[in-house]
Amino acid sequence: MTLNHARVTGQRFQLGRTVITRGALAFCEDNNIDYLDLIIRHAVGDFGTVGRLTDAALTTIELEKGALVTSNDLKLSAVAVQREEGILMSVYPCPGFQDSTIWIQTMLAGDDTYTTVLLPSEY
Repeated sequence: MTLNHARVTGQRFQLGRTVITRGALAFCEDNNIDYLDLIIRHAVGDFGTVGRLTDAALTTIELEKGALVTSNDLKLSAVAVQREEGILMSVYPCPGFQDSTIWIQTMLAGDDTYTTVLLPSEY
């Protein structure tokens, strides 16, 4: 399902074409989870258990070399925002559902930028 939405106040990066997988949509609908709230959190740099974009402290080397020098998802997301290219990752636990999370990934790639809401099992 493709989602169309306006720009969010405080948005830190473009979401591009935004989609939700069938599995994530069914899970959210069945469990009364507002996936649009999660997309907004993602867009403003609240990446759930990954961390907050404002808390990402990058060294010059991490900013320059990215994934070659760190595997930290928060730092990699911060590098992607700085460079306006790369992958951003959010992980949101679902309260009341043991070991259940919703993932949101944005691939920043200019005009080909897209965001996907999915379940980990759909990766």
